[in-house]
Amino acid sequence: MKSIWLKFRTLDSKVQGAIILIAILIIGIIIRWNFIIESIIRSFKFFST
Repeated sequence: MKSIWLKFRTLDSKVQGAIILIAILIIGIIIRWNFIIESIIRSFKFFST
């Protein structure tokens, strides 16, 4: 774990920001997974009628 943290700290600040944003987006998708799936199903039902 410590080696991962050290590698992260040596990265460019833009890369660090991108990694943090990707992690936040993945967490948000996991939390809102049911809403996302229901929205996709509703949109397909709308186009199939």
